Amino acid sequence: MNTLRLKALLGAGCFSLALIGTAHAGGFDRGGVNIDQLFDASPYSFDAGVTYVSPQRKLKNVKRLDGSGLSTSEVDVGGDYAVPRIGIKANIFEPVDCLVSYSQPYGADADYGTNNAYSPTAVKYSVKTNDYGLTCSYKFNVGKGAFRFIGGVSYQDVDAFLSRQTLLAFGNTGLGKFHLTDSAWGWRAGTAYEIPDIALRASLMYYSSYKYDGLSGTVDTTGFSGTFPANIVPGSTGIYPVSASAEIPQALEFKLQSGIAPGWLAFGSVRWQEWSKLGIIPISGVRSPVTGAPSPVSFDLLYRDGWTISGGIGHKFTDQLSGLVSLTWDRGTSTTSGYQSDTYAVATGISYSPNDKVEVRLGGSIGVLTSGSSTFTGVGDTANAITYTYGNDLLLAGSASVKVKF
Repeated sequence: MNTLRLKALLGAGCFSLALIGTAHAGGFDRGGVNIDQLFDASPYSFDAGVTYVSPQRKLKNVKRLDGSGLSTSEVDVGGDYAVPRIGIKANIFEPVDCLVSYSQPYGADADYGTNNAYSPTAVKYSVKTNDYGLTCSYKFNVGKGAFRFIGGVSYQDVDAFLSRQTLLAFGNTGLGKFHLTDSAWGWRAGTAYEIPDIALRASLMYYSSYKYDGLSGTVDTTGFSGTFPANIVPGSTGIYPVSASAEIPQALEFKLQSGIAPGWLAFGSVRWQEWSKLGIIPISGVRSPVTGAPSPVSFDLLYRDGWTISGGIGHKFTDQLSGLVSLTWDRGTSTTSGYQSDTYAVATGISYSPNDKVEVRLGGSIGVLTSGSSTFTGVGDTANAITYTYGNDLLLAGSASVKVKF
């Protein structure tokens, strides 16, 4: 086995390129907290990159089931997003490596437009996370290879926003706006085994949940002012404090890669995440802009657990140039609500190293968001009952990153 020709693929480069195929997974998953740079063979490295994702989802035959009779033949869901990441890896002393990282591992972005049948459910919806992490490993030799024990922590903050044309059936096109924020700590632990002579690495990692028990913010109903009967209560500011509880659930991930021929590497991964924890999320403190009375509002996600399976082949063409191709299947997490169906994607990428200190990676992915339908009759928020269908839609993504070793 020509291990020198596999060095770039054996490190973080191979899986970092393959990640482009998993940046649009079920639930809020955008690749999760990634620690592959920890395995980099160099004593120190700096790695930075960004993945841009463009899902081309369209909802069809959208009809409200709340008695309003609103319907729209097609709603184009806008929701392009970028996922940045930065990592600094250091060999603290011979058996111990540490990785300091920043990423936005979870999120959601959607823009449904105004004055359509989906607008009372959502006009714009976003969830953004910032994850600041520290992960370390302790390595010791076993036979021809080495084991690592891995552990780490993350501080993660979340910013959630939702706007609705809740009173559109009354002829009021004003927006109600929800904004909530919180922060939480999470941890991870696992193990890995490596045999450098055959470019083998296997890892199993557990990622804890991030419990956001103190989500707090405001609901702003001042956009409804001025149109009878959907006017705000006289004397009211139309802005009320609101709160909620939610979580980014626990996950388990297994990764395996191995040299299979001189200059060739096979790799794969399986990831499970307990998205079924996100069912009905009540929003406390919401009041009707018409009466001022408490109003039941919730995020009705009703997810099931997510599974993401990926595999591919990498090849070292020259000492400077390597590439890969991968296939990814992600099981959709939507049940009776939402449009997160199964996704199939193929990704390809190249890695160019002009010298042994710098590595530049470029990748692209194309996939299919499979068809389905949703009929939500109002388990949590009964005013949010809606039905629609969706076809097989396109998923596009691109990534770029650079690593400096020293």
